[in-house]
Amino acid sequence: MLRNILILVSLLVATVPATLHAARVSPMVVDVEPSGRASTARVTVTNPEQTPFPLEVRMFRGDISEDGELDLIPADEQFLVFPAQAVIAPNAQQVFRIQYVADPGLSKSEIYYMAVKQLPVAFQPGNPQVQIVANFNVLVNVVPGGTRADPVVEGIRPDTREEQPGVAFRIVNNGNRYFAAGSAQWTVSGTATDGSSVSLKFENGSMGNVLGFGVVSPGKARTFFIPTDKPLKAGTIELKFK
Repeated sequence: MLRNILILVSLLVATVPATLHAARVSPMVVDVEPSGRASTARVTVTNPEQTPFPLEVRMFRGDISEDGELDLIPADEQFLVFPAQAVIAPNAQQVFRIQYVADPGLSKSEIYYMAVKQLPVAFQPGNPQVQIVANFNVLVNVVPGGTRADPVVEGIRPDTREEQPGVAFRIVNNGNRYFAAGSAQWTVSGTATDGSSVSLKFENGSMGNVLGFGVVSPGKARTFFIPTDKPLKAGTIELKFK
């Protein structure tokens, strides 16, 4: 018997528009306020292909562990989403409007995700095909006015991941606004095990290629890894950011 094959692909947070075959989503990160006109954001999904792109939108609260594991908790009741479902015609786009409608008196920022889920379409009987179904998670930060991040780097040590030498470090955010580690400018320096000096600079958002967006919630911590060409000696590593 001939069968159709369904493949599910999930795309997590990035700092640039995500593209996968039949869709492009932009922006992938938005900030909204708990109330007022700034409580609304717009996300555009573009279909550059020759076939319709059916999808639905759902909202989730995001809980990110120290190791970067993402737990999504349903939060549809905390947002108004319009439209919640749509079919984007070929070579067209759809703008989705999301509005935070929960607690207007937040004292610290909160992390949510707008999950854009492509819906599978029915095939003609007897025509085996491979169908790729994509999920895009747009990071939505609900940020009260007057909040600020207060990141502190601690626990710097040499480490190896998949045979790649580098530096592991822990960031604690003592502030009341999220911190985006991938958007900061970083400098890593130290002495390699062969005695040579190592200095790496990550500017203009280039750390996003290493850490991703690297969001650290208020009162939370994340552990990150930066690869280096050579293994570094413990006690010689210096890590700075701004």
